[in-house]
Parts: sequence; structure tokens; C-alpha cells
Amino acid sequence: MERTSRQTERPIAATDGDEQQDAGARRRLAVTALFTALAAGVVEMAAHLWPFDDLADNAGAVVIRLTIYALIAVVIVRFARGREWARLLLLVGLGVIGTASLLVEPVMWLFDDADVGAYFSALDGPGTVILVSRVVHLAAVAVGVTAMVTLHPRSLADVTE
Repeated sequence: MERTSRQTERPIAATDGDEQQDAGARRRLAVTALFTALAAGVVEMAAHLWPFDDLADNAGAVVIRLTIYALIAVVIVRFARGREWARLLLLVGLGVIGTASLLVEPVMWLFDDADVGAYFSALDGPGTVILVSRVVHLAAVAVGVTAMVTLHPRSLADVTE
């Protein structure tokens, strides 16, 4: 028996439900990834300050960074609740500006006659934490941005506040 296009298509209601489930899963993935990136940023900041001997000298910078992290957390929550402006702000703020800020230092170091072998042989505890948290941070942002980009704005509107 020959299948017609009508027999192979899913009903519209089922398709809409599947799309909503898929959008919800992508939104949850994005939120989880973005909070992972945020946590990695806090860990990296703490590792840069280790052993906290000069914490008083850096208190202003720490307060500014923690304030920025808190604002990012609020925007992530707003995105999780379906706000399109929050998604766009995160895409530009974390996906473009934040990622660039994470990559500038290592890229400049590589272009400045970097000795990768010496770097890895001299890596200490805080340096290892910084390296791992930076990689986790970048990977989490990449996952979060990819999940956000694939979300259709209409699927965000389906979320109730």
C-alpha cells in the first residue's frame, strides 16, 4: 500500500506540542549552561585572587564583578521565564562581548611568542583552576548560546510568568 503525504504527517496539535516540549528542553539546557558559565566565572575570579592575601586591595573589583554576575543571573532568570529581551541581551552580552573578553587574553598570549610547554609545566593549583574554569566557562557559553539561537521567539511567548 502506498503512503500518501497525509498518512505520514503528524497532526498539527501533536506537532505544536512537540515543538513546545523541544523549546522547553532547549530553554532549560540554555539556562543550565548559562548558570554553569556564571559559576565558572565566579570560580575563576576566586582562583585569580587566591590565596586572598590582597583581597582588601581588590575589594572594589570583586564587588563590581559580583554585581555584574548578580545582574547576569537576574537576566538568565528572566530568559527562563520567557522574556525575549533577556535572550537577546544574553546572546549579545555573553555570546559576543563576554566570549570575546574570555578569549582576548589567551589569544594575545599566543601571538606574543607563547611557550605552551613552559606554561603547562609551570601550572600550579590556582593556575589549573583558572584554566579548567575558563574552558568550562567557554564551553557552557557555547552550549547556552547555541540553545538560545535555536529557540524561536514564538516559543518563548508560550511560557507563562
